[in-house]
Amino acid sequence: MKILWTATALRHLEEVPRTPAERILEKLETASRYPHMYPLRERGRYRGYRWLTARPWLVFYDLTEDALIVRGILHGARRRA
Repeated sequence: MKILWTATALRHLEEVPRTPAERILEKLETASRYPHMYPLRERGRYRGYRWLTARPWLVFYDLTEDALIVRGILHGARRRA
């Protein structure tokens, strides 16, 4: 399954320090192989999207038939998630 990025998610990734960004990319590779591995978010701004953690970052993604679409990356301490 290919990984696609929204413009918003790319902007968010630019804010992440290098080492955590590498962990995020590794976890997304795993998610692309097992796309239903992570839970659906039930509340908040990214409700209805799947999400994973690369502590302290939260990564939100959506699925299509052949792609994982990264929608956003937020620091876990932020209240707006």
